[in-house]
Amino acid sequence: MQTHDLSGCLDIDDQGLEQLTPQEAFALGVEWAIFFKRLKKGDPIRDFCLANNARRLEKLAERMGRSSESRTTSAPNWAEIWIDGAEHEEVADLAGNI
Repeated sequence: MQTHDLSGCLDIDDQGLEQLTPQEAFALGVEWAIFFKRLKKGDPIRDFCLANNARRLEKLAERMGRSSESRTTSAPNWAEIWIDGAEHEEVADLAGNI
């Protein structure tokens, strides 16, 4: 039998997931787990994430001693996130705008 451990706080105490479908909540959890693994490696991260997960990912980074910042993009439901050391130059976002 395989065992699983809780990786950390998912920052969902504010009932922020109540309006989501089970599929959307699952997607947020999978994205959180992917970022958790990437953060453990210690490399700078600059990537897109689901907009309603951006603050959770920032809190996760901060708990792991990493600085982070996110911003919305012109693509609906997406945000861009930087975690310490990642470049902040302007680039085309998901909608193709600069």
